[in-house]
Order: sequence, then C-alpha cells, then structure tokens
Amino acid sequence: MLFQFFIATAFLGGLIFAISINRYPLEMLYLIGTLSIFTMLVYGWDKLAALTARRRTSENTLHLLSFIGGWPGALLGQALFNHKTSKQPFRQIFWVCVFSNLAFIAWTFTSNGGYFLYSRIWDIKQALREVSVIVQ
Repeated sequence: MLFQFFIATAFLGGLIFAISINRYPLEMLYLIGTLSIFTMLVYGWDKLAALTARRRTSENTLHLLSFIGGWPGALLGQALFNHKTSKQPFRQIFWVCVFSNLAFIAWTFTSNGGYFLYSRIWDIKQALREVSVIVQ
C-alpha cells in the first residue's frame, strides 16, 4: 500500500508543482483530482459488489477511468480495498493505461501538446459560458 500511495502522491505533487510555476493549467488538477476520487470510489463500489454478489463494474470501465486520468485514484483504491491486486492480466493492462496517460501528459508539456491542451480548455470554457448565458 505504501508503494501505491507514494506513486500517486509523487504524481499529484509533481502536477501541483508544475501548476505553481505556471507550466500547467490548474484545470488539469481539478480534472485529474476529480477523476481520481471518482475512480477510487468505483473501485470501492466494485469490491463491495464482489463481496455481496451484486452486479460488478466491468474491467473495461475500470481501465477506461485509469486511462483518462483516474489512475492515481485507481492505485489508491486497489491498495485501500485490496481489489484487483492479484489478477495479472488486469494489472498489465492497468499499467499500460497508466503509462499511456503519463505519455499524454508529458506530450502536453511540449509546444504542440501545450497548444492542444490550452485550446481544448479554452473551447470548454467558451462552451460553458454559452450554456450559462442560455440558462440565464
């Protein structure tokens, strides 16, 4: 459990550092933090479902949540709930998702990746502004 906690904390700490020196958008911390908390809760829900013989969350869903940025929460959920820790095919795909997400994040630190990231954030903010104008 200590290893998973260290990896998740180191990643989030590095992200916060990059944000603090204005090298990464704060919105990404919100996104990754929210996805991580949600993913950790999904792991807990799936563990409870496994123990009580209820409908389970598909492994594809767990992998998708990790792939799109919730992997720090998945790591913590695996450790906290002792869930999906011994099934090797799942673990292998999980780590592929983690490294794919890290590769994407590393790419967003390049000039092309940064342009892509900031322009998508701007697009989303514009869309939210338009929705708020329509709602008012």
